Amino acid sequence: MILQAEAGSFPRHVDRILFIAGLVIYTAGQVLLNLGQDFVAAQRPVDFAHWLLLTGALFLIPFVARLPWRNLHLITIPLMLVGIASVVGMCVLDFIFWSLPDGEFEREVAGHLIATPAIWQPFMAIGPNYIFGAGLMLPSLSYWNRSRAGVVLVVAGTAIIALLFHWFNVVGYIALTLGYVLCFDVLRPARTLQPAQETS
Repeated sequence: MILQAEAGSFPRHVDRILFIAGLVIYTAGQVLLNLGQDFVAAQRPVDFAHWLLLTGALFLIPFVARLPWRNLHLITIPLMLVGIASVVGMCVLDFIFWSLPDGEFEREVAGHLIATPAIWQPFMAIGPNYIFGAGLMLPSLSYWNRSRAGVVLVVAGTAIIALLFHWFNVVGYIALTLGYVLCFDVLRPARTLQPAQETS
């Protein structure tokens, strides 16, 4: 595991703020989703829930782009990018479902997509849940020397998201977001980073 060794190894402050903002926006989308399918379907003229998920995921990209291409991040960067892409794909599919009239046609389209593993698995089942979650968790491990409590919160939040459902997802994303607030020391942005010994 790589531990951040110097200030240059950390993504810029603005990228960390965008990352936190993205997590907050994504969590807000999860809240709307958990208000129920009827609530989401009734959102007009915009599917606010999935626009929040999409926007939140895209806000994570600047942070990912600033991660150093070495050690742990050799796995983290592609995993996060694939996870973000899967969230985008999920949102596109859900936009289509949202636009369809209720009834037999919607069930027919859903049945067809579920029966197509090349679409359903990466964009609805595995990608947005497990790949995206793992991609969100891995960067936190680099901040172990900076905030162990933050890393524990991120890992716990990721586990909740992976293992539980419905409102537990919201709890998981809140824990994950608070964990990154601690990891990034957002409340004290001017803090001078202390060099830590890098291990592999």
